[in-house]
Amino acid sequence: MQRVQADQISVDQAILQATANAAEMAAMAAQHRAIHTDINHSQTIRHWQPSAGTYCYQTHIAIAGQSSERLSWLAEIFFNAATLSSQPWYPQFAGGKSDTLSAPPDRGISRHQLSWGRFDLGLPSPRYYRQLVSLAQPDEQTSVIVARSVTEGPRLPAGADLAYTLDPNGEVLHFNNGCLHWHHICCTPGAAILPRRLDRWLINSLRRLGLDKAERNTYRREAEQLRDWLQSANPAADINYQV
Repeated sequence: MQRVQADQISVDQAILQATANAAEMAAMAAQHRAIHTDINHSQTIRHWQPSAGTYCYQTHIAIAGQSSERLSWLAEIFFNAATLSSQPWYPQFAGGKSDTLSAPPDRGISRHQLSWGRFDLGLPSPRYYRQLVSLAQPDEQTSVIVARSVTEGPRLPAGADLAYTLDPNGEVLHFNNGCLHWHHICCTPGAAILPRRLDRWLINSLRRLGLDKAERNTYRREAEQLRDWLQSANPAADINYQV
Protein backbone atom coordinates (compact mmCIF):
# COMPACT_ATOMS: atom_id res chain seq x y z
CA MET A 1 0.00 0.00 0.00
CA GLN A 2 1.32 3.41 -0.99
CA ARG A 3 2.09 5.71 1.90
CA VAL A 4 -0.02 8.86 1.95
CA GLN A 5 1.82 12.18 1.98
CA ALA A 6 2.02 14.17 5.20
CA ASP A 7 0.07 17.42 5.19
CA GLN A 8 3.30 19.36 5.60
CA ILE A 9 6.94 18.37 5.20
CA SER A 10 10.30 19.93 5.98
CA VAL A 11 11.72 22.59 3.70
CA ASP A 12 14.65 20.32 2.83
CA GLN A 13 12.26 17.55 1.78
CA ALA A 14 10.24 19.95 -0.36
CA ILE A 15 13.39 21.22 -2.06
CA LEU A 16 14.47 17.68 -2.89
CA GLN A 17 11.07 16.88 -4.37
CA ALA A 18 10.54 20.11 -6.31
CA THR A 19 12.25 19.05 -9.54
CA ALA A 20 10.25 15.83 -9.87
CA ASN A 21 7.04 17.66 -8.96
CA ALA A 22 7.67 20.32 -11.60
CA ALA A 23 8.26 17.65 -14.27
CA GLU A 24 5.08 15.80 -13.25
CA MET A 25 3.02 19.00 -13.40
CA ALA A 26 4.42 19.97 -16.80
CA ALA A 27 3.47 16.52 -18.15
CA MET A 28 -0.03 16.73 -16.65
CA ALA A 29 -0.51 20.15 -18.24
CA ALA A 30 0.63 18.95 -21.68
CA GLN A 31 -1.84 16.07 -21.53
CA HIS A 32 -4.68 18.41 -20.54
CA ARG A 33 -3.87 20.84 -23.38
CA ALA A 34 -4.05 17.94 -25.82
CA ILE A 35 -7.64 17.08 -24.88
CA HIS A 36 -8.97 20.57 -24.15
CA THR A 37 -8.44 22.78 -27.20
CA ASP A 38 -11.11 25.45 -26.67
CA ILE A 39 -9.88 29.04 -26.60
CA ASN A 40 -10.92 31.39 -23.77
CA HIS A 41 -13.05 28.71 -22.09
CA SER A 42 -11.90 26.78 -19.04
CA GLN A 43 -12.18 23.11 -18.20
CA THR A 44 -11.72 21.44 -14.82
CA ILE A 45 -11.00 17.73 -14.58
CA ARG A 46 -9.96 15.62 -11.63
CA HIS A 47 -8.18 12.37 -10.89
CA TRP A 48 -7.56 10.32 -7.78
CA GLN A 49 -4.04 10.97 -6.47
CA PRO A 50 -3.03 7.87 -4.47
CA SER A 51 0.00 9.51 -2.84
CA ALA A 52 -2.23 12.32 -1.53
CA GLY A 53 -5.15 10.13 -0.54
CA THR A 54 -7.54 12.54 -2.23
CA TYR A 55 -8.45 14.05 -5.61
CA CYS A 56 -6.29 16.39 -7.64
CA TYR A 57 -8.11 19.04 -9.71
CA GLN A 58 -6.69 20.36 -12.97
CA THR A 59 -8.06 23.55 -14.54
CA HIS A 60 -6.93 24.76 -17.96
CA ILE A 61 -7.69 27.87 -19.97
CA ALA A 62 -6.03 29.11 -23.18
CA ILE A 63 -6.15 32.91 -23.16
CA ALA A 64 -6.04 34.50 -26.61
CA GLY A 65 -4.39 37.74 -27.65
CA GLN A 66 -1.26 37.38 -25.54
CA SER A 67 2.42 37.92 -26.36
CA SER A 68 5.32 35.62 -25.57
CA GLU A 69 6.68 38.23 -23.14
CA ARG A 70 3.63 37.66 -20.95
CA LEU A 71 4.89 34.19 -20.06
CA SER A 72 7.88 35.21 -17.95
CA TRP A 73 6.01 38.27 -16.61
CA LEU A 74 3.11 36.17 -15.34
CA ALA A 75 5.44 33.49 -13.98
CA GLU A 76 7.09 36.16 -11.83
CA ILE A 77 3.70 37.31 -10.60
CA PHE A 78 2.62 33.80 -9.62
CA PHE A 79 6.00 33.07 -8.01
CA ASN A 80 5.65 36.22 -5.89
CA ALA A 81 1.86 36.00 -5.47
CA ALA A 82 2.02 36.07 -1.65
CA THR A 83 3.58 39.54 -1.68
CA LEU A 84 0.92 41.14 -3.89
CA SER A 85 -1.42 43.69 -2.37
CA SER A 86 -4.20 41.81 -4.19
CA GLN A 87 -4.53 39.04 -6.76
CA PRO A 88 -6.67 40.27 -9.68
CA TRP A 89 -7.61 36.68 -10.61
CA TYR A 90 -8.54 35.62 -7.06
CA PRO A 91 -10.26 38.22 -4.85
CA GLN A 92 -10.39 35.78 -1.91
CA PHE A 93 -6.67 36.46 -1.38
CA ALA A 94 -6.20 38.61 1.71
CA GLY A 95 -2.46 39.20 1.90
CA GLY A 96 0.67 37.23 2.65
CA LYS A 97 4.41 37.28 3.25
CA SER A 98 7.52 35.82 1.65
CA ASP A 99 11.10 35.20 2.74
CA THR A 100 14.04 34.73 0.41
CA LEU A 101 15.45 31.23 0.68
CA SER A 102 19.22 30.88 0.61
CA ALA A 103 19.14 27.33 -0.75
CA PRO A 104 20.91 27.29 -4.14
CA PRO A 105 18.78 26.45 -7.17
CA ASP A 106 19.25 22.89 -8.34
CA ARG A 107 18.30 20.49 -11.13
CA GLY A 108 16.06 22.72 -13.21
CA ILE A 109 14.65 24.86 -10.39
CA SER A 110 15.73 28.46 -10.84
CA ARG A 111 14.52 29.85 -7.49
CA HIS A 112 12.86 28.90 -4.21
CA GLN A 113 11.17 31.01 -1.57
CA LEU A 114 9.15 30.49 1.60
CA SER A 115 5.80 32.20 1.85
CA TRP A 116 2.34 32.14 3.31
CA GLY A 117 -0.90 33.44 1.88
CA ARG A 118 -4.15 34.24 3.67
CA PHE A 119 -7.46 33.44 1.96
CA ASP A 120 -11.10 34.10 2.73
CA LEU A 121 -12.80 30.79 1.95
CA GLY A 122 -16.17 31.79 3.41
CA LEU A 123 -15.35 30.15 6.75
CA PRO A 124 -15.50 31.83 10.18
CA SER A 125 -11.76 32.55 9.96
CA PRO A 126 -9.33 32.89 7.03
CA ARG A 127 -7.09 29.98 6.08
CA TYR A 128 -3.32 30.29 5.81
CA TYR A 129 -1.20 28.29 3.37
CA ARG A 130 2.49 28.15 4.34
CA GLN A 131 4.54 26.81 1.43
CA LEU A 132 7.83 26.37 -0.29
CA VAL A 133 7.32 27.99 -3.70
CA SER A 134 9.68 26.85 -6.46
CA LEU A 135 10.04 28.22 -10.00
CA ALA A 136 11.07 25.94 -12.86
CA GLN A 137 11.44 26.80 -16.54
CA PRO A 138 11.75 23.48 -18.39
CA ASP A 139 11.78 25.17 -21.81
CA GLU A 140 11.39 28.61 -23.39
CA GLN A 141 7.63 28.20 -23.71
CA THR A 142 6.86 26.82 -20.23
CA SER A 143 7.13 27.90 -16.61
CA VAL A 144 6.10 25.85 -13.58
CA ILE A 145 5.43 27.15 -10.08
CA VAL A 146 5.41 24.35 -7.49
CA ALA A 147 3.80 25.08 -4.10
CA ARG A 148 4.09 22.56 -1.22
CA SER A 149 3.04 22.98 2.41
CA VAL A 150 6.05 23.01 4.73
CA THR A 151 6.70 23.20 8.45
CA GLU A 152 8.62 26.50 8.34
CA GLY A 153 8.28 29.93 6.79
CA PRO A 154 7.66 33.59 7.57
CA ARG A 155 6.21 34.17 11.03
CA LEU A 156 2.46 33.57 11.07
CA PRO A 157 -0.01 35.73 13.00
CA ALA A 158 -1.06 34.34 16.36
CA GLY A 159 -3.93 31.86 16.04
CA ALA A 160 -3.56 31.41 12.28
CA ASP A 161 -5.56 28.45 10.95
CA LEU A 162 -3.36 26.43 8.60
CA ALA A 163 -4.67 24.54 5.58
CA TYR A 164 -2.46 22.41 3.36
CA THR A 165 -1.48 21.62 -0.22
CA LEU A 166 0.04 18.31 -1.30
CA ASP A 167 1.88 17.24 -4.43
CA PRO A 168 1.16 17.93 -7.26
CA ASN A 169 0.09 21.52 -6.65
CA GLY A 170 0.76 24.87 -8.32
CA GLU A 171 0.66 26.53 -11.72
CA VAL A 172 1.89 25.70 -15.21
CA LEU A 173 2.13 28.47 -17.81
CA HIS A 174 2.70 27.72 -21.47
CA PHE A 175 2.78 30.00 -24.52
CA ASN A 176 1.84 28.82 -28.02
CA ASN A 177 0.34 30.48 -31.10
CA GLY A 178 -0.68 33.72 -29.42
CA CYS A 179 -2.31 31.97 -26.46
CA LEU A 180 -1.11 31.93 -22.90
CA HIS A 181 -2.17 28.65 -21.34
CA TRP A 182 -2.78 28.60 -17.61
CA HIS A 183 -2.99 25.33 -15.74
CA HIS A 184 -4.01 25.46 -12.08
CA ILE A 185 -3.26 22.14 -10.43
CA CYS A 186 -4.74 21.88 -6.95
CA CYS A 187 -4.30 18.99 -4.54
CA THR A 188 -5.55 19.68 -1.03
CA PRO A 189 -6.89 17.36 1.68
CA GLY A 190 -9.48 19.85 2.94
CA ALA A 191 -9.95 23.32 4.38
CA ALA A 192 -9.07 22.53 8.01
CA ILE A 193 -12.70 22.49 9.12
CA LEU A 194 -12.26 19.33 11.23
CA PRO A 195 -9.26 17.50 12.73
CA ARG A 196 -6.97 16.31 9.93
CA ARG A 197 -8.19 12.74 9.37
CA LEU A 198 -11.83 13.78 9.63
CA ASP A 199 -11.20 16.75 7.35
CA ARG A 200 -9.78 14.46 4.65
CA TRP A 201 -12.70 12.04 5.10
CA LEU A 202 -15.21 14.90 4.76
CA ILE A 203 -13.71 16.39 1.60
CA ASN A 204 -13.26 12.96 -0.02
CA SER A 205 -16.88 12.05 0.75
CA LEU A 206 -18.14 15.28 -0.83
CA ARG A 207 -15.96 14.75 -3.88
CA ARG A 208 -16.92 11.10 -4.38
CA LEU A 209 -20.61 11.96 -4.10
CA GLY A 210 -20.29 14.69 -6.72
CA LEU A 211 -20.95 17.42 -4.16
CA ASP A 212 -17.90 19.39 -5.26
CA LYS A 213 -19.74 21.90 -7.44
CA ALA A 214 -18.67 24.85 -5.29
CA GLU A 215 -15.05 23.74 -5.48
CA ARG A 216 -15.19 23.36 -9.26
CA ASN A 217 -16.92 26.75 -9.60
CA THR A 218 -14.08 28.34 -7.65
CA TYR A 219 -11.54 27.04 -10.16
CA ARG A 220 -13.73 28.08 -13.10
CA ARG A 221 -14.19 31.62 -11.78
CA GLU A 222 -10.48 31.92 -11.12
CA ALA A 223 -9.71 30.96 -14.73
CA GLU A 224 -12.29 33.38 -16.11
CA GLN A 225 -11.05 36.23 -13.93
CA LEU A 226 -7.47 35.57 -15.00
CA ARG A 227 -8.59 35.63 -18.65
CA ASP A 228 -10.54 38.87 -18.23
CA TRP A 229 -7.69 40.54 -16.36
CA LEU A 230 -5.04 39.56 -18.94
CA GLN A 231 -7.29 40.73 -21.77
CA SER A 232 -8.00 44.09 -20.10
CA ALA A 233 -6.39 47.30 -21.34
CA ASN A 234 -3.51 47.41 -18.85
CA PRO A 235 -3.23 44.41 -16.51
CA ALA A 236 0.18 45.54 -15.26
CA ALA A 237 -1.46 48.55 -13.61
CA ASP A 238 -3.20 46.22 -11.18
CA ILE A 239 -0.01 44.65 -9.85
CA ASN A 240 1.40 46.14 -6.68
CA TYR A 241 3.79 44.33 -4.40
CA GLN A 242 3.63 44.81 -0.66
CA VAL A 243 6.66 46.40 0.96
